[in-house]
Amino acid sequence: MLEKINIFQKTTDWICNKIELYCRGVVYGKRLQIKGRLLLQGRGKIEIGDDVTIYSRYTVNPIGGNRTVFQVMGEANLKIGNRVGMSHVIIAAHNRVEIEDDVLLGAGCKIFDTDFHPLDYLSRIQGDDKAVKTAPVCIKKGAFVGADALILKGVTIGEQSVIGAGAVVTGNVPDGEVWAGNPARCVRKKKTRTEALI
Repeated sequence: MLEKINIFQKTTDWICNKIELYCRGVVYGKRLQIKGRLLLQGRGKIEIGDDVTIYSRYTVNPIGGNRTVFQVMGEANLKIGNRVGMSHVIIAAHNRVEIEDDVLLGAGCKIFDTDFHPLDYLSRIQGDDKAVKTAPVCIKKGAFVGADALILKGVTIGEQSVIGAGAVVTGNVPDGEVWAGNPARCVRKKKTRTEALI
């Protein structure tokens, strides 16, 4: 009986995700796997590459929360490259978020290219959304963002860099470095593949 329920759930999720992707005009590549139900908000442009895996149900990976959410507002863009894996991730793109090829986004991490609200008190209480600051975020090829990390507006994470679990990243991360903490700082430089063999 449980197996039939699981098959029904997977089929329902697959149909709902296909409808949602179609209705939102999402362009996606080959072999997209969404395990659970994806939540999409906004009318911005979303592009997803080949061989992308998205976990979006707590029964698939219970450590990451409940759903993966893509909030892409107005004229914003979210671009996800090839062979990207993510689990219960929240991405808010009010400007532009780009995730390059071979990136792993750990359970429950969040990527925001916006402050959401003005920092100025008067602007905030008056609801002046024009005062909200946004800046593009880019996570470069082969980077790994650990569970529950928070990537804030204007940040570029370098190629093959690693962001520790729970880190709050407010500045650019060079290629091949490991960053951790709040605010995140470099804790060590990764060895290149050649250095590791010596």
